[in-house]
Amino acid sequence: MLQCCWELAIFWHILTLQRKRYKGLILVFVSKTGRFACTSFPAERRNMGEPNNALSVYMNRPDRIKSVLEYYLGEKLPQDWQCEEVRGLTTLRNGKGKLSFRQRDFYGRGHAWGKDFWLGIENQDSINLIFPWRMMELDSLAYGAEIEEIQEKNSQENVHYGIEDDFKYHYRKEDRLEPVLNLTLYWGRQEWVNPLSIGDMADIDTLPEALKGLFEDYKVHLIPMRSIPDPELEKMGSDLKYVLGLMKRTGSKKKYVEYIQKNREYFSRIPKSAVDVIDACTNIKNIREHMQFQDAQITRSGEEEADMCYALDAIIRDAEKKGKRQGARQGVKQGIDRTNRLIQLLLADGRQADLLKSTTDTLFQQKLFKEYHI
Repeated sequence: MLQCCWELAIFWHILTLQRKRYKGLILVFVSKTGRFACTSFPAERRNMGEPNNALSVYMNRPDRIKSVLEYYLGEKLPQDWQCEEVRGLTTLRNGKGKLSFRQRDFYGRGHAWGKDFWLGIENQDSINLIFPWRMMELDSLAYGAEIEEIQEKNSQENVHYGIEDDFKYHYRKEDRLEPVLNLTLYWGRQEWVNPLSIGDMADIDTLPEALKGLFEDYKVHLIPMRSIPDPELEKMGSDLKYVLGLMKRTGSKKKYVEYIQKNREYFSRIPKSAVDVIDACTNIKNIREHMQFQDAQITRSGEEEADMCYALDAIIRDAEKKGKRQGARQGVKQGIDRTNRLIQLLLADGRQADLLKSTTDTLFQQKLFKEYHI
């Protein structure tokens, strides 16, 4: 009992640290297995300037998940497709016995083609050189949790173990794990070439041929989001096609302005989660400052929405005004510098009378400018 209380105290300390990223957390303690779980509210995450946080919230919607899955598979998902998030933390202990945790960006229970499975989605805005190991660890923990649930169920139901079952580990030959499927969405600009597997991280080339067969690889299924062709984006049935279409064009202000104006119907009522991604992952500056969000109860997406077209127009107007003010200030400064130069030259030539006349006769002053090539 004391051990459980101690672990609970440590776990609560971890969650307290996590509040720097989240507004709300729900703590769940499963006493029979000694495992902890945590549910967060993705729409209330803090510090949306962090790309990974913004992407995790944005890709939490089933229609957007369906879009990337269909693109990766190269075919439409069946009518029985379902996906429901099971948000939680996986706890573990490090080599020193300290409690730690792992959390996926998205982890949910999926169903398609009559088959149930677990689906994990990770968002990356930069290349991670140990990512294959990280994914392998997450999958290992997920399968471990499944095994624990099967063992606990078998123990509670007092199942009968046959000669081919494993009584010691409370596991029957007929028990089956539900597969854990993974998809990694890479949103960065730099091309991700390697590593895409444990083999890319390991020095297996120097292994003798006789030993290479003992090496088990683990692969990462990665989609370079900014490289999805426009014709493939058009096939998507969610607003992901517009967000990616914009992100692909942010290298040129002219191109992204034209794209927003072309798709005004969407961008005039863009969901807040999409704005967060654009704000965090592109170089479009000050876009949020010019937005007013509508209440989620009256919007078509179920999220707060804003008019990005109006915000963009406001940014352009502000830039034009700023340019005019800067131009006016520059013109005044150039005029002062030009006049001072004329004064210097007239004084150097001993033409004090002409200098005095130029202060009241603008035509004569212009004549002197031409004479001195100023």
